[in-house]
Amino acid sequence: MDFLLYNVVLNSILVGIILITQFITYPLFQFISSDFKRYHKAYTKRMGYVVAPLMVLELLLVIKITAHHYSNVVIMLIGVLTLIIWASTFLIQVPVHNTISKEKPENKILFLIKSNYIRTLCWILKLILSIQILDVY
Repeated sequence: MDFLLYNVVLNSILVGIILITQFITYPLFQFISSDFKRYHKAYTKRMGYVVAPLMVLELLLVIKITAHHYSNVVIMLIGVLTLIIWASTFLIQVPVHNTISKEKPENKILFLIKSNYIRTLCWILKLILSIQILDVY
């Protein structure tokens, strides 16, 4: 039960971060004209300090939970959603951030905003399922 509760708490924090990122931070990238490269470099560095440890902890918790409750379909779905979040982060968002750190093409920023919905929706769904599973265990 404790690991499931820790997962809900951690997932709630990550949902808060992704909602701010999705609806405030990324859209505001479009309005930064002067010194965008410097701003973006500082943003990604600082965001990395906050999000990276949380995501690693989330992954470790999900591995522990899925290993312990491998026969539960909802918990397996939580594991799959976590893998989708990681794949989206490192196969889509990170490469786009690398591109816009060198130049600021508007189409890449729009792509960043739209593609980030993958993570936003997965984290929200993961939170809903994680809360639901607390009742089972």
